[in-house]
Amino acid sequence: MLGLLSFRQNEKLINNNVKRELRILASHASRELDAWINQNIHEANSLTSAKIIIDALSNVANIDNGYFKTSPEMLTQYLRALHTKLETILELTVLDTNKNILASSSKHFQLNEPFQSSWLKDRISHNPVISPPQQHDQFNTVTVSIAFPIISYDDYILGQLILTYDLKHIKPELKSSQKTFRGEILLIDSGGNVLLASHTDVTDSAPFNASTLNFLKNNPGEFIAFQDASRENVLGLAYTAENIPVTVVAEKSHRDVYAAWTEQRDLFFILVGISILIVASIAIYLGHSIVTPLHKLIEATEQIVKGNLDIPIAEVKQQDEVGTLARMFNVMTEKLRQSQSKILAANKAMQQKNQLLEKLSITDGLTGLFNRNKLNLIIEDQLLRFQRNERPFSILMIDVDHFKELNDKLGHVAGDEILATVAKNLMQSIRSIDFAARYGGDEFIVILTETAVSDALITAERIRAQTSEIECKAINKTINVTLSIGVIQSESKDSSPTTIISRVDHALYKAKHAGRNQAYAIQPSQG
Repeated sequence: MLGLLSFRQNEKLINNNVKRELRILASHASRELDAWINQNIHEANSLTSAKIIIDALSNVANIDNGYFKTSPEMLTQYLRALHTKLETILELTVLDTNKNILASSSKHFQLNEPFQSSWLKDRISHNPVISPPQQHDQFNTVTVSIAFPIISYDDYILGQLILTYDLKHIKPELKSSQKTFRGEILLIDSGGNVLLASHTDVTDSAPFNASTLNFLKNNPGEFIAFQDASRENVLGLAYTAENIPVTVVAEKSHRDVYAAWTEQRDLFFILVGISILIVASIAIYLGHSIVTPLHKLIEATEQIVKGNLDIPIAEVKQQDEVGTLARMFNVMTEKLRQSQSKILAANKAMQQKNQLLEKLSITDGLTGLFNRNKLNLIIEDQLLRFQRNERPFSILMIDVDHFKELNDKLGHVAGDEILATVAKNLMQSIRSIDFAARYGGDEFIVILTETAVSDALITAERIRAQTSEIECKAINKTINVTLSIGVIQSESKDSSPTTIISRVDHALYKAKHAGRNQAYAIQPSQG
């Protein structure tokens, strides 16, 4: 019975683990899909301001912009030349306000009526318009198109630039999210058709069951068992992407999930059966001669098998082999009980020490902020991110003005309280994705992820305002505290934490030299 209960608990544990992992996979894939769309929109916005496109559409609209008149042929050549440089884009097309094709990098581009009416509709939006994913026969892949408005120099809408992307470009990102848990990520359109799979190539397969798809879409994150499009029994759940009408389904084969559990269950029953046969044979053989002495041993053994070490065997006065066995059994049980207690106590103590050591290794004991070693690791990670995505981050170096005088005048206890309060205010003034560390003494460093220097300066001023007055409990007084803050933004020349800290230290020096109690920002170089 204990074994059956254990397997039932294991089954629940497996379900919970699979549910958690599938939620991680589905939510990560949904975020990656939205991030991919946003990145493409961000990168393509610059194309809409191209002079040659605006001039060509101005000619169609009969707008005299005072510039050289661009013909559709010239625009077509420009789009084709641009297409050769943009590997992620399958097609570039320019439409006028009536959705007539003015020029395209493809010779076969056309807006069929269902596509035009369901996506672009009857008017041009001032914002990018994203198409539903569809199977593109020309490119033999699933595509997503984004229409960007073309604005004239006088702020009039002249037409649209349509960029067509291959949805399969998101596939490597779906695979990279599955590091320790192998599952399948499916992208499904509103009609139940599978557009893309993370580990398999999508062929002409039957669409998803309508009721299953509706349940997954209406209950995001809910874990159910169902048959997928290939009629295989799977466990899965789904989320809906925000920027594109696609349902992201994370699934795992029911057979793969429970394979190890089924094998252990079968092995358990085999071992139990063998054990019963052995015990029954021994009992029949010895029962007639030593049933009573061994009965106590059997009862105690059953308790030990169930994990109960607190029931000792009654003292056996026999001096034969059975009596010796009983006495040795008592000794063994006592040693097992002592060993178990020592192991549990040692394990608990080790876990507590490991947690404490891990925390002490990266945090400052007084303020609770990250220490200098952890700071260097954070900056190295931010520099690597900056090199990959070219999204700048900013660093603030903060110094408590005249802290030595405050420390000497008010005492070290009050000085420590001031530093702890400044650290607390720092954490309350930044986002959860930002980092704060004690650099040394009365100096602190704040790292603002994906933040330009102009926004970082606003955060610096908020920190100064938040820390202008501190209630010092050590002396029961309100202390006026000012901060000098240096602010910089990451640049391509920053090759190491030492380099970027040196630059922000220079900005702090400028703030002090300018009279303290202020934030001084060094603007990034334009080179």
